Amino acid sequence: MKVTVDALQARIIGILKDWYPITVEELRDELSLPSGVLERSLKALMVKGVIELEPLSDKTFIRLLTQELVLEKEGKRHKKAVQKPGQKGRPVDDIMYR
Repeated sequence: MKVTVDALQARIIGILKDWYPITVEELRDELSLPSGVLERSLKALMVKGVIELEPLSDKTFIRLLTQELVLEKEGKRHKKAVQKPGQKGRPVDDIMYR
């Protein structure tokens, strides 16, 4: 199964391949992430059909649905070049403009 993932999702999958069973809390502690960040990544992996959450009475376990994954990293986003103040284009007093 070929899946496009970001760097955090790839780390999560790597941990799940090595450490099963694991709870959401244990994964959060292992990655030292805020709850919201981890939840977004887990939801994205669920939508892609990579993982499933198994809620029990006091804990929620994460289950990797297949071990045969081919991970494709998302393309890097390029940041727009930011000009420093005072560097708007060529200076008017450039030798070319005289």
